[in-house]
Amino acid sequence: MGQYVRWQALIALIGVIFLATYLNSIAIVQQVEVVPANRGVFREGVVGKPQLLNPLLAFYNPVDQDVASLIFEGLTREDGRGNLIPVLAQDWSVSRDGRIYVFSLRQDVLWADGEAFTADDVLFTLNLIQSEDFPGDPALQRLWQSVEIEKIDEYTIRFVLSEPLPSFLYHTTVGILPRHSLGQIEAGDLLAHPFNLSPVGTGPFQIKEATDRYILLETNPNYHARTGKIREVRLHFYSDSNAARHALERQEIDGMALTTFTTLQQLQPQTGLKFFSTSLPRYNVAHFNLQAPEALPFFQDRMVRQALWKLIDRQELIDTVLNGQAILANGPILPWSWAYNPNQKYPDYAPEEAAALLAEAGWQDFDGDGIREKEGARFQFLLLTNNDPVQHAVASYLAEQWVKAGIAVSLETVADDLFERVSQRQFDMALVDTQLSGDPDPYGLWHQSQIEGGQNVSGWDSINASHMLEQGRLTVDRNERIKFYYTFQQIFADEMPALILYHPTYSYVVRDNIKGVQLGAMVFPSGRFKTIADWYTLTEQVIETIADQRLDSLNE
Repeated sequence: MGQYVRWQALIALIGVIFLATYLNSIAIVQQVEVVPANRGVFREGVVGKPQLLNPLLAFYNPVDQDVASLIFEGLTREDGRGNLIPVLAQDWSVSRDGRIYVFSLRQDVLWADGEAFTADDVLFTLNLIQSEDFPGDPALQRLWQSVEIEKIDEYTIRFVLSEPLPSFLYHTTVGILPRHSLGQIEAGDLLAHPFNLSPVGTGPFQIKEATDRYILLETNPNYHARTGKIREVRLHFYSDSNAARHALERQEIDGMALTTFTTLQQLQPQTGLKFFSTSLPRYNVAHFNLQAPEALPFFQDRMVRQALWKLIDRQELIDTVLNGQAILANGPILPWSWAYNPNQKYPDYAPEEAAALLAEAGWQDFDGDGIREKEGARFQFLLLTNNDPVQHAVASYLAEQWVKAGIAVSLETVADDLFERVSQRQFDMALVDTQLSGDPDPYGLWHQSQIEGGQNVSGWDSINASHMLEQGRLTVDRNERIKFYYTFQQIFADEMPALILYHPTYSYVVRDNIKGVQLGAMVFPSGRFKTIADWYTLTEQVIETIADQRLDSLNE
């Protein structure tokens, strides 16, 4: 009997040891896995403050554009490469003559306050833009004033153009406003309406809190698409990039745009950060004033304009002045556009050839004072730019290269009225950063009709180029349009009515705990948020492992 008890005790002891060992093995194989947080918060630092949180009025303030992009949506959205994606629109059709567009709207969209989105909201918004008292972008106003808008039913709307305009679709990206929130407001009263401080949209976020230091957005509970793991976005306002950089270094924010090259250089050596860069559909261009032949006779000569181009080493400009944050521009069409001609040649950097061209055109230093002259007129002009540090640095580089060649160039810097100065052609040469649309149609920038009251800043008066632009925007078939734009680029390269220097890039930095960030091609910097549904922050959680499954199998 005693021996039996000892055997039972021994068996029990072995069982205890076995169970302890097994349980210990479970503890050993358990692991901590990193998974997305369900209540992620993203904090970004922005330079400036919001003023009018209304997509129709956000054109002049980047912070307004940032906030509006998270709250509002258009019928369509541009992907940055010239393609349009339906958003509030479900689909659309175009008549064979290219004049009639019929949009079918989504029927599952609610405003953030729960009201249904319908064609009435689209009609209301576009009627505001058409109004003579509209206080927003005048180019947008002129475009929509030429369009007849008709509501077919609650979810169908028709646009009728007086003539074909292939680029029309790109104007359907404008943010749509809720008619029920703004009532019977007149366009002239938009600027002062309380809606601009407490907007209601159909986008992924809505305003939760706003102070003079930050604005907090939370996910829109009625949003019709996926919102992702980032549930709140807090935009902190700073006076300059330096202040935002310090906040990032103190981990008070998670990301910021790198608007100055100094900020980029200061942050690059630091650990725990991820950097992103993408192209923007815009170019930096030095415009000649071609409408002042007596005051600026040298700009009238095509040989002289080409010589000025040959004196600029644009790659050196990008590498040194812009810290590599730009792409060489070759002409007035974006290089990723279907209308761009990659075989079109432009003059290379060749200072000796430039000097020969200037001499051949009669501009030489006859009196030995270091400045070229011709028939008693000195080769001298003012280069106008704004007070943006990057623009000023680029203008200084251009001036230095031309001064070396015997041209007297002085800089003139203005604070806020650059647009007014160039639109009234109160300049000799002006350095301008120009926004482009997804459609390659450059009619508004270079056609003869746009010299007075338009955006043909240089005042280029070319019959041949204008004819190509007219045909390009009246032709619906892309294969036919491309022929006109190829010819236009050839004329531009021969005439050189302006010096198109480079396409700027957009740089962005986030802390490495922010995952899923991607920056594709963008139209505006606010486009960085178009993939925010894929962003997430990290949290640590203990999860079940293979060992737990073994235990379950024993219980079975």
